[in-house]
Amino acid sequence: MIALADVEQPLTLFAEGMNGAYLHIKASDGWNAVPTDAAGTRDTLQLPEAIDATEPGIYRALALRQITRREFGGIGFDLGTTYARLPTLDRQPKPEAAVRPSDRWLFYHHFPNPRLAAALFEAFELIRIDAAMVRAYPGIRPHLIACHRFLQRSTAAASPVARSLLRFQLDQPAADALGQILYPLAEGLLVPTADIYDAAAATQNAFLLLGAEPGEALDDALELEASAAEWTEREARLEDWEEQLRQADGHLLAVEMLESEQHQATRTEGGGGEIRVDELDIKRIKSERDQLARRIGLERSAVRDALGDQNAGARSYRYDEWDCHRQGYRRNWCRLFEQALGPEDDADVDAIRQAISAWRRQAQQPLEQIKPQGYRRCWALPDGDEIDLNAVVAARQDLAAGRSPSERLYSRREKVHRDVCAALLVDLSASTDDPVEEDPPAPAPPLDSASPTPNLRDPYEDDSTLWSGISESPAPPKRRIIDVQKEAAAILAAALERLGDSCGIYGFSGYGRDCVEFYVAKDLRQTLNLRTLAAIAAMQPKRSTRMGPAIRHSVRKLCGSGNALKVLLIISDGFPQDCDYGPVRGDHEYGLHDTAKALAEARSKGIETFCVTVDRSGHDYLKRMCPDARYAVIEEVGDLPEALTKIYAALTG
Repeated sequence: MIALADVEQPLTLFAEGMNGAYLHIKASDGWNAVPTDAAGTRDTLQLPEAIDATEPGIYRALALRQITRREFGGIGFDLGTTYARLPTLDRQPKPEAAVRPSDRWLFYHHFPNPRLAAALFEAFELIRIDAAMVRAYPGIRPHLIACHRFLQRSTAAASPVARSLLRFQLDQPAADALGQILYPLAEGLLVPTADIYDAAAATQNAFLLLGAEPGEALDDALELEASAAEWTEREARLEDWEEQLRQADGHLLAVEMLESEQHQATRTEGGGGEIRVDELDIKRIKSERDQLARRIGLERSAVRDALGDQNAGARSYRYDEWDCHRQGYRRNWCRLFEQALGPEDDADVDAIRQAISAWRRQAQQPLEQIKPQGYRRCWALPDGDEIDLNAVVAARQDLAAGRSPSERLYSRREKVHRDVCAALLVDLSASTDDPVEEDPPAPAPPLDSASPTPNLRDPYEDDSTLWSGISESPAPPKRRIIDVQKEAAAILAAALERLGDSCGIYGFSGYGRDCVEFYVAKDLRQTLNLRTLAAIAAMQPKRSTRMGPAIRHSVRKLCGSGNALKVLLIISDGFPQDCDYGPVRGDHEYGLHDTAKALAEARSKGIETFCVTVDRSGHDYLKRMCPDARYAVIEEVGDLPEALTKIYAALTG
């Protein structure tokens, strides 16, 4: 038995090298249900969690098959081209569907048994792709043969079509009449000129040879649902539609500019009527463009629901998780996606900069006390600018005692360098969108005869002109917890940059163990500039609070920094929780113990940890998650910047 977790790291490097770009590798629970369906998505490979085999190369063959599917024309099946290549195809009316189906799905429904058509087409297409793959990459042949043998052993419940054509790929003789029909058709797909429409032709010919009413025994094992290949095809079609939308936008802009120029020319010449664009109807163009945009939105939503969130440009990592109920780790249980934050149009960078300016002096003072004082004298050195008298005396004593004296007899002044890096891990859960609680306003003083008569408006007076002199300006937007967290992290980062320490600012959120989100606003070696400030300002409330994987990933970054002293500061507003953070929803014990275990792992690697929360009830759970004196509860959110500075000074002093 080989687990995907055992080969995932080298397989990731192999996939990136073959694809030319990073690919996520995910375990598919239903993979064995239809083993002939080997299509991943644009940025993800779907592979079985484990295979009952001893040859690790099987995973390599399965991965390469998905990577090369686009290279060998396995994506982009077009029904119009199919009609041109197969003029005898029975063009039945298109079946009604709740959503716009793929052309591949429509092709299946041109046959009296769509489920059998899907089984035939997928099996024929994989024969073609495997043959093209071996021609392009001959080294994959032994791994592919092992893959075919594994599939043959694991497809007892699959369709007879898949079993028969697997025998063909293993050069085994036909076992029944079905194989005698399918083998000659599969032979035509081994030639270099074969394409996806030849697989469609083989499917049509198979139906003609099998008869109009094929037996139900052939297709009982396969339900006709949208396969991964079809969703990948719809994903590729979405790319084409987006290109059409860009062209439509350019066309519309050109038409509007032309109309504007004609209108301006008419006004300049003093003409009585306005010249319209004759051959182009702007209203029609706008309507078609809007319809295309709506279609893209609906299709993108459907693809996302079927394939999950796409993480283009992100890298994924898998981490263990501590199960307090079983008292053991769940291996590679969580998948974390690391993604760099970029500046956004609505990000309030000015607020971050103003906060840094306002707090710079106050944040800098505690750190100045731990700043190295220039130089220090180092003793017992083999060379230096002065003789170390203590070392000389010790050497004379050794000589008198008959021992070999040390040659380290000098001292030297050396410049002191701090070798510290810190990671600030900011909670981006949905609750950080809550406004900061403010003290209630003081009650108004009672009115008496000495008090001036207040200027009160008659509530029954509807004439607003009587009160035109009173301006009612809108109330400023309330500050949120996330705003204070961002400003506090930026203030501390600015102070640490003056101190000379490396600092990284990261955010974390997500939903579920397969989608832990880790956002990089400022990496450890990046400087604090306008771009990183804009990235910090772009941090926004997201979803849940799964702390364990985020802590473990921060530890990974800190351990790779090479600094002598490493610090991890976690800024949160509540306890760790997620939809599946435990065997049942709402199991708070599971998340607390996993977070405590992640913090203990960090300390075992020499990392100083500290948790800060603005949750006033944080004492209840922080004292169970963190060691004594390694957590703090900030009663007033506005005190967070000053508290972080003092905590950091205490940790690194």
